[in-house]
Amino acid sequence: MFTALTRRTLTAALLAVTLPAAAAQGGEVFRVGYSASGDRLAPLTVTLRATTPAGHRVQWTFGDGQNATGEQISHTYYRPGTYQIEVSLIDPQGRVISRADIPLQVLGSGGERADLTVLHAADGTVRLSGLGSVVYRPGPVRVLLNGREINGPQRLGTGTNTAAAVAITSAGQNVQRQLTLTHAPMTVSAAFDSEVLRLTNQARAQGWNCDTKRPGGPGLPPLKGHLTLDVAAEAQSAGMALYGYFDHTSTLDGSSPMRRVQAAGMTPTSVAENIAAGQQTPKEVVDAWLRSPGHCRNIMGDFTLIGLSYVQRPGTKFKNYWTQVFARL
Repeated sequence: MFTALTRRTLTAALLAVTLPAAAAQGGEVFRVGYSASGDRLAPLTVTLRATTPAGHRVQWTFGDGQNATGEQISHTYYRPGTYQIEVSLIDPQGRVISRADIPLQVLGSGGERADLTVLHAADGTVRLSGLGSVVYRPGPVRVLLNGREINGPQRLGTGTNTAAAVAITSAGQNVQRQLTLTHAPMTVSAAFDSEVLRLTNQARAQGWNCDTKRPGGPGLPPLKGHLTLDVAAEAQSAGMALYGYFDHTSTLDGSSPMRRVQAAGMTPTSVAENIAAGQQTPKEVVDAWLRSPGHCRNIMGDFTLIGLSYVQRPGTKFKNYWTQVFARL
């Protein structure tokens, strides 16, 4: 069995702003833009970027009473609403020489709640994140394992393990979500992961045609393995092996491929995921993906990075579980 899914964030509001002649020497341009989750749901973290002439600086006014300075800034809008982002270009003498406005609509995510994203690893460790929580106020979402607040990977104990996310709403109420985690022996294979990467990049170099299912099209640059994406890929393979599902949405915590990548520590502009179960060798699984239109489009897609995970858990329905996670920053 195998299936493919793509999740993307929206990049929008790319503007080229006219500069005074004195600031535009050498063809330099003042460009501004932002990227944010395509669903635009609060709390919404927006990454704002500007390209400026040498010696100039940028000031952002976010429209919610806060501001910052810098060519790349991340800002979180906790409440739904329509905001006007103002960006000012300031010359070396401290004068504002150009301005641009970016309208931003932030949508409501429903009632405030705590949520939990669980990243299992085959070695019995786990990472917990409060991603998926909806809280319309600043403040951390606390994550706990067996009643103890944690930060970073933790080893699961034998028997039952309880994970929880705890948050305080804008009204000052405590909300939480609790999950019971499973631990079981699993194995991985670095050699299998390396071979999947080699075969994937071989198909890209050969210009694999997803329609004719043979090489011969324009070649693509190789994908580069990334440890953060490996964490997200292993969480998916291990999750399927532990909880008996075969889907891009985890039946344990409801996480999507994008959410798992973000919980692992990356905020890309696009993400895609290929999964498979039951195939016994890297060649078998990559051949199956290349002959499936959705998987093939991911392999031949406009991505630059990849995470890989093969996990084996004997005694389960499929025994072998495979995941590819593609991303572009």
